[in-house]
Amino acid sequence: MIRTFTAAATALAFAGTAFAGTAFTAKLESPMPKAEKIVAAKALWSCADDTCKAELDRKTVRVSTCKKVVKEVGKVSEFSNENEALSAEDLARCNAVAKS
Repeated sequence: MIRTFTAAATALAFAGTAFAGTAFTAKLESPMPKAEKIVAAKALWSCADDTCKAELDRKTVRVSTCKKVVKEVGKVSEFSNENEALSAEDLARCNAVAKS
């Protein structure tokens, strides 16, 4: 029983790294009054102050993904991952659907 549990835990640990996503960040125009977690774009976002972060199963930054986030948290001043960020024009398109 213990061997089965150990083997399963080891396999799960390796599987977790194989399916790791890309870190995304949304910088909020208005800070949140308290830290909270929200679900948007099929991901769990951790938000505190003026920043929300999540691991997404995609590599590129898209307006469509940004729109799903701003519907939950309000307007953003930046939406990015470690490799790219939305342009000012794309941010304006994204923020057009933001929660008020």
